[in-house]
Amino acid sequence: MLRFIAPLVLATALLGAAPASAGFAPKLYTGQPRLGVQTSSRSATGSCSASVALLTDLMLKCDSDGTARVKYLFALPKKAGSVTAQVSFNPLVPHRGAVVSMKRVSGTQFRVTVTQDSPGRADIESVTIEYYVG
Repeated sequence: MLRFIAPLVLATALLGAAPASAGFAPKLYTGQPRLGVQTSSRSATGSCSASVALLTDLMLKCDSDGTARVKYLFALPKKAGSVTAQVSFNPLVPHRGAVVSMKRVSGTQFRVTVTQDSPGRADIESVTIEYYVG
């Protein structure tokens, strides 16, 4: 008899809890990757350049003075939560001096900018943003 009561108590407890959580839909964690060459804009001044390297990578290079800057613009769903971004650099190329900045430019757009304004190189393999949608 006790064998049948325990599952009955568990089922009753689960059914009682269902209405309390019915209004909360699970949030989906998702993201968007881009290859290094998939920029929305590129600019370079002075001795700097932004050029394709290894087919899908983008190389920012400065010999002395100037600035190389690339931007990646991502479209967001209207209900996207806080956004994080990650830039993956080629580990074989030191990326000293590369500065990454990120900004939500509107409710549905997010921008990642990589700037090289000192002597050096930065080989960008990919840029990824991640966020919750709920």
